[in-house]
Amino acid sequence: MPKITKSRKRFSQNFLHDKNIINKIINVIKPTLKDHVLEIGPGYGALTYALLDKAGFIEVIEIDRDLAKLMREDQRSDKILLHQTDALKYNFSSSYNNKKIRLVGNLPYHISTPLIFHIIKHNQYFSDMHLMLQKELAERVVSQPNSKIYGRLSIAIQARCNVEKIFDIKPNAFYPAPKVMSSIIKLTPKVPLEDQIDIELNQILIAAFNQRRKKILNSLKELLTIDQIKKASIDPESRPENLTVDDFLSLSKARKQ
Repeated sequence: MPKITKSRKRFSQNFLHDKNIINKIINVIKPTLKDHVLEIGPGYGALTYALLDKAGFIEVIEIDRDLAKLMREDQRSDKILLHQTDALKYNFSSSYNNKKIRLVGNLPYHISTPLIFHIIKHNQYFSDMHLMLQKELAERVVSQPNSKIYGRLSIAIQARCNVEKIFDIKPNAFYPAPKVMSSIIKLTPKVPLEDQIDIELNQILIAAFNQRRKKILNSLKELLTIDQIKKASIDPESRPENLTVDDFLSLSKARKQ
């Protein structure tokens, strides 16, 4: 791996360099020669080349032109398909070649949430996703009902993926060291939602969590009648954080009918 010389603040770059953590991530992912691996934000390639050793070939998305140049000049570049572009604008279907993609990414903290939503729009192309996030965000993604951090983000992602927090990573594993802990999470896509259910769920979540302390009979009154809520086997007196992912999907189906 080339020596880390600088990071660009506008890209929120924190480069993983701890070999023990890199090996730990590889042991979790268990890449093989049969896998189609795509990495977001390879940086100086610390994780990239470790993945490459196991997978034999890898695709990467890197927005930084200097880092992309370094990777193109590396002697292993013939085993790397590099897309120099913004992952937020990347069409993941273009990487699909009849083999599901295993996605790996150290997501820039400032765009993690919109990037996750962009990724899960392409759920059907992935077999799994191992993502490195700020610990606080990771805990929100995997949080369960009746928690203060359980909310729109948790439900929107869990309705579309099985989620699992794998382990935490201390700041000193990166250069420059961030001011916060990081975590690795695993997302495994579920069967895609019907288009109309997908739309209804998004609208319901926005209304429900706009004022999360309101009872759903009040927060959802513009979208659902009390009878529709009851027909979905939901207590109208409930608050959003009390409802499960399946409850919100039931409400989405009730609105569709």
